[in-house]
Amino acid sequence: MKNYIPALIWSLIILVLSTMTGVNLPEQFWDILSWDKLAHAVVYALQCGLILWGGHRNKAATTLDQRVVIAALLISIAYGILMEVIQYGFFPNRFFEVQDIIANIIGSFIGLYVYRRYFLIKT
Repeated sequence: MKNYIPALIWSLIILVLSTMTGVNLPEQFWDILSWDKLAHAVVYALQCGLILWGGHRNKAATTLDQRVVIAALLISIAYGILMEVIQYGFFPNRFFEVQDIIANIIGSFIGLYVYRRYFLIKT
């Protein structure tokens, strides 16, 4: 469990940042290319990478177990969707944005790619 502490801390940071008061504009299709969406992708890439790191450290292996990969992706994606639902349901100045969810999903897959490419020990 201790190997997942960085991922849990990062998830709490995402929660705080996602629930801070602020005014978001309703979504526009072209918003998928904005700095905000890039930030979403980076945040969720890091979250997925930290979950993968925790799972990798738990196994003390040189490769990633497929179950860890699937779990990391599902957790990151579900958390990103949950944050959008929480913003919509509980914070009146926030909006549910499908483009944010898309950016979160893309970021999760980028996190998997980067982790596999640069952080796994090759044997």
